[in-house]
This record gives sequence, C-alpha cells and structure tokens, in this order.
Amino acid sequence: MILKALIDAGGIILSFILAYYLRFKVMLFLAPQSLPIFERYFNTLAFVVIVWLAINKLIGLYDNKKFTALVDELALLFFSVSVSSLVLVGFLFLYRELWFSRLVVLNAWWISFLLLALSRIALAGGQRLLRACGRGVKNTLVLGAGEMGETLVAKLLLDRGLGYRVVGYLDDDPAKQKQCIRGVPVLGTLAAVRDIIPRERINEVLIASAKIPADKVLDIITECERFGVEFKIVPGILELIASRVDVDEIAGVPLLTVSEIRLQGLNAAVKRSVDLLASGLGLLLLSPLLGAVALLVKLTSPGPVLYAQERVGLDGRTFPMYKFRSMIKDADKMIDQLADRSEVAGHIFKMKNDPRLTPPGRFLRRFSIDELPQLINVLFGQMSLVGPRPPLPREVAKYNAWHRKRLRVRPGITGLWQVSGRSHLPFEDMVRLDIYYIENWSLWQDLKILLRTIPVTLTGSGAY
Repeated sequence: MILKALIDAGGIILSFILAYYLRFKVMLFLAPQSLPIFERYFNTLAFVVIVWLAINKLIGLYDNKKFTALVDELALLFFSVSVSSLVLVGFLFLYRELWFSRLVVLNAWWISFLLLALSRIALAGGQRLLRACGRGVKNTLVLGAGEMGETLVAKLLLDRGLGYRVVGYLDDDPAKQKQCIRGVPVLGTLAAVRDIIPRERINEVLIASAKIPADKVLDIITECERFGVEFKIVPGILELIASRVDVDEIAGVPLLTVSEIRLQGLNAAVKRSVDLLASGLGLLLLSPLLGAVALLVKLTSPGPVLYAQERVGLDGRTFPMYKFRSMIKDADKMIDQLADRSEVAGHIFKMKNDPRLTPPGRFLRRFSIDELPQLINVLFGQMSLVGPRPPLPREVAKYNAWHRKRLRVRPGITGLWQVSGRSHLPFEDMVRLDIYYIENWSLWQDLKILLRTIPVTLTGSGAY
C-alpha cells in the first residue's frame, strides 16, 4: 500500500507538470490573459497530492484484497481520478487563491490516469514475475481431493505467477489417503487442519468441495481465523444464488426468498441495445478483415466460406451459428469416429490436434478469428456479445436439469468460460461459471469479460 501511494504521489506531480507544459507551451492557440508563474503553481501541488491520495484511500484504491483482477483496479482508479479532478475543480470555485487553469486540470485528469494505470500494470507484471520465481508465494492447503479440488490445483500449478504453492490436500475419503494427485500429496483428513496449518506454515486454505458438511466448514473457518490464515470457498450451486436471497418472514418464521435472475426486464433491454450497437459497428469496422479471411478460406480448401452449425440458444431454441469454415468439407460426419479422442471431460468434444482442421483453419481457430461472423448472429438477436457458450443439440440432450439453466439467456461470442481457461476447463466448471454469470449479471461484468477476452484471444490460450 505504501509503495503504491508513493508511486501515485510521483505520478500525480508528474501529470500536473506535464499538464502545465501542455497547456502553456503546446496549446498556444488558446493563449491565456497571463502566464502563471511555474514556481507558485508547483507549490500548490503538495495540497493537490494530499487531496488526491486521501480520495484514493477513501475509495479503497489501496485495499489489495478488494481486487480480483487488474481490470477491477484500473476501473476504480479511473473513478478515483475522475472524482479527484471534480473535487479540485470545486476548490477552484470556492477558493480563488488556489489558481489552476481548468484546461490544466482536464489534461492532468487523463495524463494522471494514464501514468497511474501504467504504474499498476508494471507493478502487477513485476509481482507475477517475482511469484513465478518463488518470491512472495502463499503456502496453500486445499480441502477436497475430488474433481473440483484437482481442477483447482491444476490451474494453480499451471500458472506460477498466481503466487500459490500447494502444500497438499485434505480429504475424508479413505481411498484418497496417502495418495499423490498431480504431484501434490493428500496429507490426511479434514480433522488434521488444525495441526497442518502451523506445521506447514499455511497462508491460505481453499475449500474446494461441496460435500463437506456445513458444521465442518464452520469448524475449519474457526481454525483459520484462530491462526490468522486466509480462507476461500469454491462456490457450489446454492452459493451461486446467494446474491439473490432476501430474508422474509411469515408469522414470525424466517424464510429465504430467491428473487428473479438479474438479466431480465430493463437489464435485458440495456444488454440488447449494447449488442445491437456494438455488433453493427463491429461488422462495419472489421469488414476489410472479414473480406480477407473469406478470400483465404475460399482459396485454400473446397467448400463454403461460412459454416452454419445448428446450436441451442435462448430457452432451448435452435439457430444457425455462423463461423468461418476452419475444417474440411463434411467434417461433422467424422465426429463419431473421433468421439473417444475428446480431451475435455463432459458433454463437449474437443481435441488439440483435430485432423479435420485445414492449415489456415488451425490459425483461425487458435486466435478465434473464425468466430467473427457470429456478429451477424448478435445483430439478428440469436446471440449476445457476452454469454454462455452456445451448445450443440447433442450436448443439450445429455444435460441434467440444473445444466439447462444456462439456456435462460442468449448465448455469447465470449463469456466467463472463454476467459477462465476455455478448453482447459471441464464441463461442470463451465456450467458453474455460466450460472454465476447469469445470477450476477451487470454491464460492468460484460465489459470486464470483453477486456479479458483480448489477451486470451491474442495468446490463443486454451483454444483448440
């Protein structure tokens, strides 16, 4: 926190200096009546810095536990810089001795956001690098050695930059005792948590099983609090709807009422309006790229440029989902021959080295360029920019009742699944993420997913 505050102070001072020179040395076409003395101007920056840092602190910009992703911190930074600039403008009206050009404040607003954002991006990159080298990592204990726990550990081991060193599992299943799962040992039963936390110097406990009884979870949380250890719980289906629970009562008996999902009514209308605007603009701006890709597909393999695949959308209705053809002609007829080679658990067929892919199709698939024609589906109202992955009819036929909840909204070109591991995630985790998205929808969450899609797409992470 102190390091960030010091960096912010330097960034604020530098931004106002740059804003001063931009206003009075560059923007000469807006000549002021008198040129302010720089030294007098510079002396007021101490007051400005104190005010801005105080506002940053009040808004929570220095609370590291508040941010789950860098994009959240940058969004709060933008809000804080905007509020600070407005407060400074207010001081200019109330206290005439505090002289600042309004254009200087306006320039300082965007320059300070740019500088402070770049400093946070650099800090985040430096922290990831240090954690990847073993510095500042958290000794972590995972409770639950089932599929959920194993998937969580796999992700933590895959990305060392997250800063987790998994010490071991705890699980009450006798069959898992003394086993080693993904190179991580099962250290005992859940009752051993009070002994293992001090012995292994555990910094964080991750509860990754929905099968642990509620009384045991409460005991574990109590032990974590006693030792001053952080704890996190991987939510199950009931926990995912907790944000929509209201407490009511009938004749003095307390009842929990689950309200309707958020993506309805006005929220649905706002989301659809954004989809219409963005898809129309996207098709217009990307038309040169779309034309070039269409020509590439046509010249490199026989068959149509666009491939229309039947998918299941809102309320179980089917629709033709458009993609640039990335496979050989009649590739769907080969699916039965390759079904046993799928590399994803559940009802989805995925394999890294799919023999049906054409040479340019492999490139298009890796960087998700083949998905761009789905902007047409968004324009027609069959899809949304952000939402659950549109399933195939044969996948839906195998759904359990709770899986079908992901069909309550329009499917999306991108979504939480795509930015959280894509093909690395098993089917159950994908459904859980989709339900979380539906239950907790907001326009800001859509924007975050779209921003997170950019690096995922550019790196081709999890795409095959």
